[in-house]
Amino acid sequence: MDARLGKIENSEAYIEIEIDAAMLEQGMEKAYRKVVKQVTVPGFRRGRVPRQLLEAHFGKEILFEDTLEFVVPDAYEQAVEQLNIDPIAQPEFEEVGEIVEGQPLKINVKVAVKPEVKLGKLEGIEVSIPRIEVTDKDVDQRLEDIRSRYARLVEKTDEPAATGDTVKIDFEGTVDGVLFEGGTGTDYPLELGSHSFIPGFEEQLVGAKKGDVVEVKVTFPEEYHAEDLAGKDAVFKTTIKQIDSRELRTLDDAFVQEVSEYETVDDFKQMIRKQLDYVADNRKQEMIKDEVISKAIALCEIPVADAVVQMQINAMLKQFERQLAPQGIDLPRYYELTSTTEEDLRQDMWSDAEQRVKVNFMLEKIIEEKGIEVTDEEIDNKINEVATNLKIELDEAKQRLVGVMDDLIFNLKAEKAVQYLVDSADVVENDTTEEDSIVEEEAEKE
Repeated sequence: MDARLGKIENSEAYIEIEIDAAMLEQGMEKAYRKVVKQVTVPGFRRGRVPRQLLEAHFGKEILFEDTLEFVVPDAYEQAVEQLNIDPIAQPEFEEVGEIVEGQPLKINVKVAVKPEVKLGKLEGIEVSIPRIEVTDKDVDQRLEDIRSRYARLVEKTDEPAATGDTVKIDFEGTVDGVLFEGGTGTDYPLELGSHSFIPGFEEQLVGAKKGDVVEVKVTFPEEYHAEDLAGKDAVFKTTIKQIDSRELRTLDDAFVQEVSEYETVDDFKQMIRKQLDYVADNRKQEMIKDEVISKAIALCEIPVADAVVQMQINAMLKQFERQLAPQGIDLPRYYELTSTTEEDLRQDMWSDAEQRVKVNFMLEKIIEEKGIEVTDEEIDNKINEVATNLKIELDEAKQRLVGVMDDLIFNLKAEKAVQYLVDSADVVENDTTEEDSIVEEEAEKE
C-alpha cells in the first residue's frame, strides 16, 4: 500500500492511495470466506464451495463489493498513519477505482483536518455594551413579584371575573356538535390571562359571574398537537362555579419574616438589591464575552471544512431533539408540524454551527500560544461543582466523567482563554438601555 498527500486546502486533506495486488488478494480471500456462507451451489454444502468454483459459477465480481469493504478502511487508516495526518471528521471517498485482478487499486480520499489558525491582534479589542444599573424601581418591582407569588386567593361572590382571577369551571367541548376526546373537564382551576388554554378561551370568561354559563367559541391552532382538531372551530359550554381573586399581602416585617430569613423590610430590600446587582453583573460579563469573541473571530483566519460544520450541526440536532422530547415531539414530527425538512433545519443552523466551530479552534490556538493550563485543584473543584449540580456523590460524579475528562479539562482551559480576551479588551458602557428586565430574569428562575 502506498499513499501520497495531494494537497491541503481549506483545512481538507486530499489523499491518493494505491492498494497493491497483494493487499487486494487478502481482501478477496476475506470476501470469499464471507460470501461462501451466503450462497448455494448445487452439489455442495453451504460454506463448502471452493473459491475457484464459486468465482466460475457467479463471476469474480461477486467478491468485489465485500473486498472493498475489507481493504478500503484498512488502507485509509494506514495512509493516515503513514502521512501523519490527524483527521477530525469522517473521510469522503471521492473516487474508488475498479478492481482488476493483478492490478493495484487507486482511491482518492478527502478528509477534514485541524485548520491552520492564524490569530489576529486580540489585545485591546473595543467592546461596547449597554449600561446596566439596578434602580429602586427594579427593587420595588421585584418586591411586587414576591408579594404576588404569596398572594391569597379570596372568593368573589357578586363581582365579575377579571384578568388575573382564578376561576373554577366545568366545561364541555364540541366540534360540529359532537363531543371530542379531552374536551371535557370538571372543577378545573383556570387563571385568566395565563394563556394556558386555547387562544381566545380565557378572554371570553372575563366579565362572567359565579353561576354563569358561557358559550365559548374558539378555533384550534393549525399546528395543534391533535391532528383531528387542528384548525377546527369548537364550542365549549362553560359553567363558572367559583371565582377567586388574588389579594396581595401587606409588605411589612411580619411578611418578610414569613417568606425569608430576614427580620425587616429594609434588610430584605438590601438582599434583593444585592441579588439583582449580581444578576446585572453576570449579564454584563456575558455580553462582554459574546461581543469580544465575535470580534476576535473576525480578526482571525480560521478555514473550516464543511464536514466539520456538518458534525457540529449533527450535535445541535441531537440537542434540539432532546429539547423537544418533553413535549412528546421528535424531529420527524417537528418537520411535519412546521412544514420543514431536515435540510431546511440544517441550513438554518449552518451559520451558528460554523461560528461555534471557529470559536473552538480559535480558543484552542490561544490555549496553545499562551500556554494555558489548569491545576488539579481546578479540576477537582469542577468535579465538585458537577456533583453538587446533579445532587450526586463525588465518587459517582468522577465515574460519570471518566469518558469526558479531556473535554472537561479543555473547557476549563477555554474559560481561561475567553477570560484572557475579556481582560485584554477595551470595554465601554454606552448610554443605551438594556431591553430585557433583570427582574423578569430572576422571576423566571422561580
